[in-house]
Amino acid sequence: MSRLKITGGRLSGRFIKTIPSLRPSPEIARKALFDILGPVIEGKQFLDLFAGSGAIGFEALSRGATRATFIDKDRSHYQLIKDNASDLEVSDLSIIRMMNVDSFLEANQFPYDFIFADPWYEEALDITNWDNPNLLADNGIIIVEHRNNTEPIYPDTLKLLNRKRYGDTVLSFFTRA
Repeated sequence: MSRLKITGGRLSGRFIKTIPSLRPSPEIARKALFDILGPVIEGKQFLDLFAGSGAIGFEALSRGATRATFIDKDRSHYQLIKDNASDLEVSDLSIIRMMNVDSFLEANQFPYDFIFADPWYEEALDITNWDNPNLLADNGIIIVEHRNNTEPIYPDTLKLLNRKRYGDTVLSFFTRA
Protein backbone atom coordinates (compact mmCIF):
# COMPACT_ATOMS: atom_id res chain seq x y z
CA MET A 1 0.00 0.00 0.00
CA SER A 2 1.37 3.41 -0.92
CA ARG A 3 0.63 6.83 0.52
CA LEU A 4 -0.30 10.28 -0.80
CA LYS A 5 0.47 13.52 0.99
CA ILE A 6 -2.18 16.19 1.60
CA THR A 7 -0.74 19.27 -0.15
CA GLY A 8 -2.26 22.15 1.81
CA GLY A 9 -4.62 23.38 4.50
CA ARG A 10 -5.00 22.21 8.08
CA LEU A 11 -4.14 18.59 7.17
CA SER A 12 -1.11 19.59 5.09
CA GLY A 13 1.70 17.07 5.27
CA ARG A 14 -0.55 14.27 6.56
CA PHE A 15 -0.78 11.11 4.49
CA ILE A 16 -3.62 9.02 3.13
CA LYS A 17 -3.37 5.42 1.99
CA THR A 18 -3.89 4.32 -1.59
CA ILE A 19 -3.75 0.96 -3.35
CA PRO A 20 -1.90 -0.09 -6.53
CA SER A 21 -5.08 -0.51 -8.61
CA LEU A 22 -5.89 3.22 -8.28
CA ARG A 23 -4.64 6.00 -10.51
CA PRO A 24 -4.63 8.94 -8.09
CA SER A 25 -4.58 12.51 -9.32
CA PRO A 26 -0.96 13.65 -9.55
CA GLU A 27 0.17 15.76 -6.59
CA ILE A 28 0.91 18.71 -8.88
CA ALA A 29 -2.66 18.61 -10.25
CA ARG A 30 -4.20 18.29 -6.75
CA LYS A 31 -2.19 21.23 -5.47
CA ALA A 32 -2.95 23.31 -8.58
CA LEU A 33 -6.68 22.55 -8.34
CA PHE A 34 -6.90 24.00 -4.85
CA ASP A 35 -4.56 26.89 -5.67
CA ILE A 36 -7.04 27.79 -8.43
CA LEU A 37 -10.09 27.42 -6.16
CA GLY A 38 -8.36 29.32 -3.37
CA PRO A 39 -10.27 30.34 -0.26
CA VAL A 40 -13.70 30.04 -1.97
CA ILE A 41 -13.70 26.37 -0.93
CA GLU A 42 -14.14 27.40 2.72
CA GLY A 43 -17.59 26.63 4.08
CA LYS A 44 -18.71 24.86 0.90
CA GLN A 45 -20.12 21.42 0.11
CA PHE A 46 -17.80 19.21 -1.97
CA LEU A 47 -18.69 16.11 -4.00
CA ASP A 48 -15.90 13.69 -5.01
CA LEU A 49 -17.15 11.29 -7.73
CA PHE A 50 -15.18 8.16 -8.69
CA ALA A 51 -13.41 8.95 -5.41
CA GLY A 52 -10.81 6.15 -5.32
CA SER A 53 -8.71 6.93 -2.23
CA GLY A 54 -10.65 10.13 -1.49
CA ALA A 55 -7.56 12.33 -1.99
CA ILE A 56 -9.41 15.21 -3.66
CA GLY A 57 -12.23 15.28 -1.11
CA PHE A 58 -9.74 15.17 1.76
CA GLU A 59 -7.81 18.04 0.18
CA ALA A 60 -11.11 19.99 0.09
CA LEU A 61 -11.77 19.27 3.77
CA SER A 62 -8.20 20.25 4.61
CA ARG A 63 -8.82 23.63 2.99
CA GLY A 64 -12.05 24.35 4.84
CA ALA A 65 -14.91 22.63 2.98
CA THR A 66 -17.78 22.06 5.40
CA ARG A 67 -18.46 18.54 4.18
CA ALA A 68 -17.19 16.16 1.51
CA THR A 69 -19.27 13.40 -0.05
CA PHE A 70 -17.32 10.52 -1.57
CA ILE A 71 -18.88 8.20 -4.18
CA ASP A 72 -17.20 5.05 -5.47
CA LYS A 73 -18.73 1.72 -6.48
CA ASP A 74 -15.74 -0.44 -5.55
CA ARG A 75 -15.87 -2.06 -2.10
CA SER A 76 -12.09 -1.81 -1.57
CA HIS A 77 -12.15 1.91 -2.48
CA TYR A 78 -15.11 2.48 -0.15
CA GLN A 79 -13.24 0.86 2.75
CA LEU A 80 -10.06 2.76 1.89
CA ILE A 81 -11.92 6.09 2.00
CA LYS A 82 -13.51 5.15 5.35
CA ASP A 83 -10.08 4.23 6.75
CA ASN A 84 -8.52 7.44 5.45
CA ALA A 85 -11.33 9.57 6.91
CA SER A 86 -10.82 7.88 10.27
CA ASP A 87 -7.03 8.25 10.16
CA LEU A 88 -7.37 11.96 9.30
CA GLU A 89 -10.08 12.38 11.98
CA VAL A 90 -12.58 13.84 9.49
CA SER A 91 -15.21 11.08 9.55
CA ASP A 92 -17.73 13.56 10.98
CA LEU A 93 -17.24 15.79 7.90
CA SER A 94 -17.39 12.90 5.41
CA ILE A 95 -20.29 11.13 3.74
CA ILE A 96 -19.06 7.96 2.06
CA ARG A 97 -21.28 5.96 -0.29
CA MET A 98 -20.51 2.72 -2.09
CA MET A 99 -22.57 3.07 -5.23
CA ASN A 100 -22.43 3.67 -8.96
CA VAL A 101 -22.01 7.35 -9.83
CA ASP A 102 -24.99 7.34 -12.23
CA SER A 103 -27.23 5.84 -9.52
CA PHE A 104 -26.07 8.46 -7.04
CA LEU A 105 -26.70 11.29 -9.50
CA GLU A 106 -30.24 10.02 -10.21
CA ALA A 107 -31.11 9.76 -6.50
CA ASN A 108 -29.32 12.87 -5.21
CA GLN A 109 -31.47 15.79 -3.99
CA PHE A 110 -28.70 17.88 -2.43
CA PRO A 111 -26.88 20.63 -4.36
CA TYR A 112 -23.09 20.81 -4.13
CA ASP A 113 -20.93 23.90 -4.52
CA PHE A 114 -18.09 21.89 -6.06
CA ILE A 115 -18.33 18.62 -7.96
CA PHE A 116 -15.10 16.84 -8.84
CA ALA A 117 -15.09 13.85 -11.19
CA ASP A 118 -12.06 11.73 -11.98
CA PRO A 119 -13.38 8.71 -13.91
CA TRP A 120 -11.21 6.11 -15.56
CA TYR A 121 -9.76 7.69 -18.67
CA GLU A 122 -11.03 5.25 -21.31
CA GLU A 123 -13.66 7.59 -22.72
CA ALA A 124 -14.96 11.13 -22.42
CA LEU A 125 -17.22 11.76 -19.42
CA ASP A 126 -20.75 12.88 -20.29
CA ILE A 127 -21.90 15.64 -17.90
CA THR A 128 -24.93 16.77 -19.91
CA ASN A 129 -27.35 16.36 -16.99
CA TRP A 130 -25.12 17.75 -14.26
CA ASP A 131 -26.45 21.32 -14.36
CA ASN A 132 -29.52 20.04 -12.45
CA PRO A 133 -30.32 22.33 -9.45
CA ASN A 134 -30.65 19.19 -7.29
CA LEU A 135 -26.97 18.52 -7.97
CA LEU A 136 -25.16 21.77 -8.76
CA ALA A 137 -25.68 24.73 -6.40
CA ASP A 138 -26.11 28.27 -7.72
CA ASN A 139 -22.68 29.47 -8.86
CA GLY A 140 -21.42 25.89 -8.42
CA ILE A 141 -18.40 24.56 -10.27
CA ILE A 142 -17.87 21.16 -11.86
CA ILE A 143 -14.27 20.03 -12.26
CA VAL A 144 -13.50 17.07 -14.51
CA GLU A 145 -10.07 15.46 -14.60
CA HIS A 146 -9.34 13.84 -17.96
CA ARG A 147 -6.59 13.08 -20.44
CA ASN A 148 -5.47 15.76 -22.83
CA ASN A 149 -6.83 13.76 -25.82
CA THR A 150 -10.42 13.67 -24.52
CA GLU A 151 -12.90 16.35 -23.54
CA PRO A 152 -15.97 16.02 -21.33
CA ILE A 153 -19.30 16.09 -23.16
CA TYR A 154 -21.30 19.02 -21.80
CA PRO A 155 -24.55 20.82 -22.69
CA ASP A 156 -25.10 24.44 -23.79
CA THR A 157 -26.37 25.14 -20.28
CA LEU A 158 -22.81 24.77 -18.96
CA LYS A 159 -19.82 26.82 -20.00
CA LEU A 160 -16.14 26.03 -19.81
CA LEU A 161 -14.54 28.43 -17.32
CA ASN A 162 -10.96 27.24 -17.41
CA ARG A 163 -8.78 24.37 -18.55
CA LYS A 164 -5.36 23.57 -17.07
CA ARG A 165 -2.95 20.91 -18.28
CA TYR A 166 -0.40 19.06 -16.15
CA GLY A 167 1.42 16.57 -18.38
CA ASP A 168 -1.22 14.15 -19.68
CA THR A 169 -3.68 15.27 -16.97
CA VAL A 170 -6.18 18.04 -17.71
CA LEU A 171 -8.54 19.80 -15.30
CA SER A 172 -11.64 21.33 -16.97
CA PHE A 173 -13.79 23.73 -14.93
CA PHE A 174 -17.47 24.28 -15.79
CA THR A 175 -20.30 26.41 -14.43
CA ARG A 176 -23.80 27.31 -15.58
CA ALA A 177 -23.89 29.40 -18.76
